[in-house]
Amino acid sequence: MNPITIAHLSDIHYAPKEISQVANMLREKNIYVENLLPQCLEHLKTVNPDIILITGDLTHESDAEDFRYVKETLHTYMPETPVLCTIGNHDIRHAFRTGFLNLPDHEANDEPYYDSVIVNDYQFVSLDSSYVNGLKGIFTDEAMDYLEKKLENPNIAGTFILMHHPIMKRARHLAFEMNERLEQILRTGKIKGIFNGHVHSNFTSSVFGIPQFTSESLKTDFDVLSDRLSYNDRSGYQIVTFDENGDFLAERLILNPKPEILVERMYKK
Repeated sequence: MNPITIAHLSDIHYAPKEISQVANMLREKNIYVENLLPQCLEHLKTVNPDIILITGDLTHESDAEDFRYVKETLHTYMPETPVLCTIGNHDIRHAFRTGFLNLPDHEANDEPYYDSVIVNDYQFVSLDSSYVNGLKGIFTDEAMDYLEKKLENPNIAGTFILMHHPIMKRARHLAFEMNERLEQILRTGKIKGIFNGHVHSNFTSSVFGIPQFTSESLKTDFDVLSDRLSYNDRSGYQIVTFDENGDFLAERLILNPKPEILVERMYKK
């Protein structure tokens, strides 16, 4: 394998006009997401990753101007670094296409978003696992067709996939719903890693022997593993490095290492 360094961001939830209990409490503490993204990217300039992955929820209100801000900020700080995104449940696809992809309004649509890029001989495939008003993740037949077609490429060292929802047995109301086609693909050994977010929590796990990297949010962190939904002001991202032997190191970078609980309430799983 060729060595590669991957910066993994997720759930930026950029929304300068957001009016919510959590957003107001963050502002009272002088914590603004529009400041955290540049802070993150300023650090990434010293890391010099080969690629930046953003696994969904780039914005909170899904305004085209908010997507445009995220895109312009990425370009300002990391103009030479390729960026690949996937769609989250907060991201309206039409607004993403006009604001982030800079497509004219008449060319943008609300169809599922798929994309791919090859970096250091590795293929990164972005798959759309979100659906309207849904917290769980799914892949349509169209998504599976897209992935299978990409895996036919013989000139790559391996493939990494991006999706918004993590594959996990806990917190099933937020998790990805596994299907037989994807399971068969994952068992082929062609997938070298899976990147996702959505649950605002950082962890590394294994899916059929494949490392899965789930990043926390650049806005807030919360506990989804108990019967309490606990929001706090911790935010962070991941740096994942694969060496020439295929061994990886997943580093967790925390912007606020001493979080304070903002909101805590009981909820039904």
